[in-house]
Amino acid sequence: MKKTLMTIIILWTGPVYGQSFEGTLSYISDFELAENMKKMGMTKEMLHDKMKQDGSYSDTIKISYKQGNYYILTNNNPKSWSIYKAETNKIYTMQDGDAADICTVTDASIDLQFTMTSKMPTIEKLDTTVIVDGVSCSIVRVKWKSGTYDYYYDPTKLTVDPALFSKHIYDGWADFLKISKALPVKIVKTTKGMMTVTMTLVTTKTEVIDEKLFSIPKLVPDKDLNLIKIANREVMRVKK
Repeated sequence: MKKTLMTIIILWTGPVYGQSFEGTLSYISDFELAENMKKMGMTKEMLHDKMKQDGSYSDTIKISYKQGNYYILTNNNPKSWSIYKAETNKIYTMQDGDAADICTVTDASIDLQFTMTSKMPTIEKLDTTVIVDGVSCSIVRVKWKSGTYDYYYDPTKLTVDPALFSKHIYDGWADFLKISKALPVKIVKTTKGMMTVTMTLVTTKTEVIDEKLFSIPKLVPDKDLNLIKIANREVMRVKK
């Protein structure tokens, strides 16, 4: 009887600890300029127009998660997207249009501040809680010399196994998940002296994500695309 009862308990509790959210989260994005930028004569409207003209403006972000991988789609014009592959621990960023044959590959094991100052960002769970969409949320702050990321999360929802992203040092993602064990419902990114970007979750869709979404095209090195070296980044050609 004891053996049967123990088997039932293991079967009932086992999946709970190993289970991670699979599906798509949709965020809306907005930004505010820092006072320094305003004093220089820049306005939110001016920057908004400039970003729309060069195709870098996006106010909607969709992120699909499956196990240790994610796919980010933004509504830039031309369209752009990023794929994180756990097996390589790299983020592949591509876009449509004239630059469709180029892929920027970011090594997620590297923090840029560390490469420049030998100091990692500070990570702390703030004592305060904030109401987001009627729910009390905790905050993890990742602080670099250049700015901060505040990750807001509800510990009872969008749970994820942090081990899946344990090597994703970039953006403080691994450290955030170690604390939260849940995906963010809001992200506030502040760059000192420039701007604050806020992403707020608006829809959640639990669904089976097709593995094909994380397919990476054949890539080849191109020295001409890497005349300016960045420690964690390489620009590559998409092989036709």
